[in-house]
Amino acid sequence: MKLHLVNDEKIINRTIDEFEEVFPGENLWVVTNRRKDFKLVKARTNVIGRDAFCKRHATAHYDEIYIHLLNPRKIKILSEIDTAGSRIYWIIWGLDLYNKLLVPKGFRLYRPGNSGRRRRIANLFKNLGQKFEARQTARFISRYVDFIVTDTTENDYNYLVQYYPEFSGKQWKDFFYYPIDSILNRELISSAVCGTDIMIGNSASATNNHEYVLDILSRLDTRGRHIVVPLSYSGKKEYVKAIVTKGEKLFGRNFIPLLDFLPLEKYNRQQRCASVALFGNLRQEAIGNIIIALYLGAKVFLIKSNPVYEWAISHGLSVGNLESMTQEELDTPLGEYEKRHNREILTSLYTRDRMHRLIAELSEQKNQKKTDNNLQV
Repeated sequence: MKLHLVNDEKIINRTIDEFEEVFPGENLWVVTNRRKDFKLVKARTNVIGRDAFCKRHATAHYDEIYIHLLNPRKIKILSEIDTAGSRIYWIIWGLDLYNKLLVPKGFRLYRPGNSGRRRRIANLFKNLGQKFEARQTARFISRYVDFIVTDTTENDYNYLVQYYPEFSGKQWKDFFYYPIDSILNRELISSAVCGTDIMIGNSASATNNHEYVLDILSRLDTRGRHIVVPLSYSGKKEYVKAIVTKGEKLFGRNFIPLLDFLPLEKYNRQQRCASVALFGNLRQEAIGNIIIALYLGAKVFLIKSNPVYEWAISHGLSVGNLESMTQEELDTPLGEYEKRHNREILTSLYTRDRMHRLIAELSEQKNQKKTDNNLQV
């Protein structure tokens, strides 16, 4: 039996379907940040909250345990069950690697002037807490995690062992959450960008560095183009308010904040209207949006120090450097060769068939199982 520890996130429904396709009836999904009622994940017989798990399933044995985003709550849940002989997989989401493990070691997430940053004194206490949590998490990984699994950007593993050399003996496995032929419907999968909008970021998370991107864009001529900024997902109300205020000040009526959560099909249509997509992230984030933007033929600009930029270049994808973006680059659509080349690369990498192969390969083992009776972090 395979145990999956997940958060109540929108991509989980699709992930459940794909794992069930490969291993029908072999998966139990625990939505660890909900006691019983879910907001985004659909309730099923094999999808339960943490209360139901603790009452009815905590004494069962699981051959494989998948942690989809590693956090203290999931570590605590695992500390209360028998994991002897279980193979434990950590599937990196970005937040758990960069924010929680690398930031306390000096990795930077924010550009100057970001409204999401805390004041100096608050930062001092936050940093102390982050360092303590990072040590606890690192101890758990070192003792109990068998496989480091990257989501799409396989160079995340390199960043992990760069900052934590002690993990270099952990085996790496590949995975991704964003099969293009599942995300796009039949109409959109054969379509291409058909608008001139400029889209910034993917959510209201402060790590999008929205204000920094808006400042860069404000130095260029964007007259006649909508500046579309998704702000309905993640983030705090104060941060959203600051972004909307600044966006309207710089771009007036052309600034279009997306404040209401859109169903996937409507959101994809919104992406199809954007010929340019700008991402101010300094870590792996918004990877699904980046893949779809590139697939549809948009020009994508990333900060060069973002590991996603490194990943894109390593696969031969055509992406631009946000911080050196010129008026000509902004105004000139991506060439037909680059559009076709990007689509060919992404089509070869991110399909349901390949996702199913990777899911099957996760379970292919030659390693001896662990013998520890319980987790003690």
